[in-house]
Amino acid sequence: MSPTSDDHLVPERSLAEINAAIRCLFARAEGRLSDAERIRHAALLGEWASAIRASVVPAA
Repeated sequence: MSPTSDDHLVPERSLAEINAAIRCLFARAEGRLSDAERIRHAALLGEWASAIRASVVPAA
């Protein structure tokens, strides 16, 4: 299976920045997320996963 162009996207934010945003979301919500905050959390997790994939160096 050949890689798609999505596999090579450079994330706009670093893993540290995304992680800080997730932590801030939970801190503001005092650990209990509203429906809107859950949607935001899911989006942040997707961004985090993309950043993780972009940081992985393919094996030779």
